Amino acid sequence: MKRRNILIAVSILLLVVGAFFLGRWTAAPKKKEVLKKQVARAARKQAPVPVSTVRAKRPARVAIVMDDFGYNMNNAEALFAIGKPVTLSILPNLKHSRDVAESARQHGYEVILHLPLESNRNGVKEEAGTLKPGASEKTVVEQLTKDIGSVPGLAGVSNHMGSKATEDRILMSEIFSYLKKKNLYFFDSMTSEKSVCGEVAAEMGLRFAKRDIFLDNEENVESIKKQMIELKKLALRRGRAIAICHDRKNTVTVLADAMPDMAKDGVAFVNLSELVR
Repeated sequence: MKRRNILIAVSILLLVVGAFFLGRWTAAPKKKEVLKKQVARAARKQAPVPVSTVRAKRPARVAIVMDDFGYNMNNAEALFAIGKPVTLSILPNLKHSRDVAESARQHGYEVILHLPLESNRNGVKEEAGTLKPGASEKTVVEQLTKDIGSVPGLAGVSNHMGSKATEDRILMSEIFSYLKKKNLYFFDSMTSEKSVCGEVAAEMGLRFAKRDIFLDNEENVESIKKQMIELKKLALRRGRAIAICHDRKNTVTVLADAMPDMAKDGVAFVNLSELVR
């Protein structure tokens, strides 16, 4: 009996020892596998992200529209020498309307018609053929045909003055109907806070954009520089901005200095057509 008990005890001891070593033997690969996975995860966290997977921040897009071309060619070459996109807005039927348009196209610049429309201000000098509320549809079509014909290669139309006209739904609907047939967009200079152009364009499905900021309401260099700074801030904050300036020597001088620096700060200058919706 005593011998039997000893054999049983030895057997139990052997089973316990065997189970212990068996557990270690089976657990070791699992621990190694877990450790291997942990090391791999850590390596992935430390590894640099491939350049191809990094999404570059898109530059803020800015369109500058320069109004009132057509009287002369004085500032055109200096503007083209800047080498940055500026959209030229040309008054119709003037001595140099066609000359500016053709020269701009040769230099790769976008051209739009600066369409004379009636203002609310009294005593302002109007361009010949200024369109006014109450004009017949025939008059509107004939004048638009003549004006567009005097500025070859244009991509769109903006309003010259026009604070009264752009508040008139009937007149703007007639103008927009013609522009849509000609596949031309409309750019609202926003000379009136009561402009209906955005609403009418949306209703008619006409491509449209509007001005965000004026650059040279004051013609001195320092004022224009300050407005360029405001333009940059606006563009970087919103991702896009549209500015209006005028065919003036001081304005071209400031643009020549400011545009290259703004490009370095994350501003991409584009044609107006790229910001039309």
